Amino acid sequence: MLHRRLTSTSLVLWLALLSAGVSYVGVSAQAPGQPRNSQAAPAPAYLQVRGVPHGEVQAIAYQSKSLSRQREAVVYLPPGYSTRAERYPVLYLLHGAGGDERTWTDRQQAHVILDNLIADGDIEPFVVVMPYGYTHRLESGAGRRGAADYKTDMEEFAVDLVRDLVPFVESKYHVGTDRDHRAIAGLSMGGGQSLAIGLTHPEMFRSVAAFSSAMQIANSPAWGGIDMDAALADAAAINRLDLLWVGCGTEDTLFKANRTFSNQLTERGVEHVFRVTRGAHTSEVWSRYLHEVAPQLF
Repeated sequence: MLHRRLTSTSLVLWLALLSAGVSYVGVSAQAPGQPRNSQAAPAPAYLQVRGVPHGEVQAIAYQSKSLSRQREAVVYLPPGYSTRAERYPVLYLLHGAGGDERTWTDRQQAHVILDNLIADGDIEPFVVVMPYGYTHRLESGAGRRGAADYKTDMEEFAVDLVRDLVPFVESKYHVGTDRDHRAIAGLSMGGGQSLAIGLTHPEMFRSVAAFSSAMQIANSPAWGGIDMDAALADAAAINRLDLLWVGCGTEDTLFKANRTFSNQLTERGVEHVFRVTRGAHTSEVWSRYLHEVAPQLF
């Protein structure tokens, strides 16, 4: 979701969030008082490319029957994928506004994080599917016009993921086909999508995780979100999830909305983890969250 400059594809959502007091902090933002020629801190160990077995990152296309067109996604296959008899779990990992199916590998280095976790024995290997989170690609320089555009894309995306992408993945890859083999997670816009989809399909996913969520994508029908009050009315159904994880940094001006959502979950008797950390709306936070959450998903 971060750029050195804001791209037009995320302009409308940015303006909406800005009106709520949201600020965006770049990945390479200079700390106050830091000399311009000071050496950058080394990357955390989980982001360092090491001499360990590496998974494969594939660009794929699939036919969406619900949208009557071809769609794109990126898939991470763990090291040794083809040598295992047991079927793999799958994480559906969603990007933020202005991103695309390559964002989690290009910016958050998801493949590096998972390679290292597997090599260290901290997780059992699983497949990761990173779809394009919109249903309409914009021409260069064009921008989404407002909530109505997002409403269409978010609602169509949810249908496409459930009815088209998941069945395609389960037919093409050596993965399990029950809820215990599926999880969904995302950042910002993708966090909102993960909540909207995961909380309305607890029979489909074992775990749901949301990082620095843009909550209007989750709980505002005008933006393509769900009727959250109605969804939370059946707390027992949602509590079938093995994990519902909501995280946000205290310097992120989406923090208040995420804390309010956590309070709502508590009031409705929905079991969850609300992870409060330092940090703003940055790639560093989202990479750290993936590293923390991945061992808890399956």
